[in-house]
Amino acid sequence: MESPYAWLGPTLVVLFTITIIPTLFLFFTALHHWELGLPWSDRVFVGLRNFVFIFRDFLFQSAIKRTLVYTLASVGLEFILGFLIALFLTRQSLKWKGVLIGMLIIPMTVTPSIAGLIWRLYFNPTYGIVNYILGFFNIAPNWYSYDLAMLSVILVEVWQWTPFVALILTSGLSALPVTPFEAAKVDGASGLQTIWYVTLPLLRPIILIALLLRTMDALKMFDVVFSLTGGGPADATELLSMLIYRTGFYYSGQVGMASAMAVILLVIIIALSNLFIRVLGGKEGEVS
Repeated sequence: MESPYAWLGPTLVVLFTITIIPTLFLFFTALHHWELGLPWSDRVFVGLRNFVFIFRDFLFQSAIKRTLVYTLASVGLEFILGFLIALFLTRQSLKWKGVLIGMLIIPMTVTPSIAGLIWRLYFNPTYGIVNYILGFFNIAPNWYSYDLAMLSVILVEVWQWTPFVALILTSGLSALPVTPFEAAKVDGASGLQTIWYVTLPLLRPIILIALLLRTMDALKMFDVVFSLTGGGPADATELLSMLIYRTGFYYSGQVGMASAMAVILLVIIIALSNLFIRVLGGKEGEVS
């Protein structure tokens, strides 16, 4: 009888090759001063000096703040809108449900970088369709101004990934047991009370999955920002992922410094993921 490890072996080798080794190399590089284009032998071990420098850097501090604001706003809107859409899709009287779900999938099929380019045309202040529609209300904002650039990036993120959250929550709502809702109806609970005290507690494991996936993705968002605003104007949309790219490959080629920033981003993702698990990772099906 063959050992089960023989079947797991190829998977573990692939996982180790594409995940563990690059991560270890990232930590190793973060402890060195190494510039892009120089031989690997020219690297200089500096210990934690890269981390000390970036924590004192105003650009890094600003990028952290912008990244957290972007993540909180985009994921929060995606969850609220996605939950409302999921409630609508699970109505028993709803017709053409399959067609509506098919339409929801369309934004997710667009490559994020292409989505950024498309919306770059839509948000164009002169001939974009967004300002054309808003023109009927005598509104013509400059979506690429310093004050509105971050909002434009958030709107594109919400447009593309709200359907993802909606479909996950729709699947969760469809699988919930009927008995607690019947009991709430007998007890005279209103619609909002049923959602707050029955639906959300029962849906907590599914909410955890949706928030985890979207938060991790939003924290490392790069392609939409790069293709839509390029991190500008000035540093209005320079998220941490953009700053890592500019530091390592665009500004000065400081690969060691960029690696240290990437390590910090990894720590932030792990910390927020653990926070979600602690807050939402209660017993499945628990109803307060």
